[in-house]
Amino acid sequence: MKDMALNLRHQNANAAWSFALINGDIRRYELRDGDRVASEAGSSVERAESYDSNYLDVGKTYQVAFSMMIEPGQTNAASWLILSQFTSMLDPGEAAHSPPFAIELMGDRLRIVTRDSSAALSTAADTQYRRQYDDSQPLKRGQWYDIKVQIVFGPSGNGQLKVWRDDVLLADYTGSLGFNDIKGPYFKQGVYRSATPQTIAVQFKDLRIGEAS
Repeated sequence: MKDMALNLRHQNANAAWSFALINGDIRRYELRDGDRVASEAGSSVERAESYDSNYLDVGKTYQVAFSMMIEPGQTNAASWLILSQFTSMLDPGEAAHSPPFAIELMGDRLRIVTRDSSAALSTAADTQYRRQYDDSQPLKRGQWYDIKVQIVFGPSGNGQLKVWRDDVLLADYTGSLGFNDIKGPYFKQGVYRSATPQTIAVQFKDLRIGEAS
């Protein structure tokens, strides 16, 4: 893999607990009830995330690798929660939509989803939601998991996706993936969820993003 130089920028409530760098490489994100980015003060979403400023090209094969650990605590009760995602760069005049790829947490079970639309300006009516994987058992709190993603964005039908956890293949998909945008998607990681009166903390390390060799 030809690694990109990462340029991570933070989106959080700017609280003392929102983000911490541990031992130079472990990124810790903590989200508490009411933690919102200033520009989303009146919304029903909460987030403590980082995003990488690299935009990816449609049709190219990319690989993302990292390790993650959910700290011990209450079982997640959010109606939706995203741990890692590729999010779209919306075209002028395009309404906001959910990410084309996301690793989610439902309860404490892992879920992998994709979305796609070939429309020039996508809407909810022409966006296809595809559930690629659902865990049968909850993740173990306090345990590190290695995640690897290979992805090709192709909103017209030539997309590809493979996702491994600890070298076990979870998702293997070929078909439409992503949105028909002028500029390609970019990567985000942390905790992003529907407003929930809980505290959750997640750690990530060894993040690598690049073109697959």
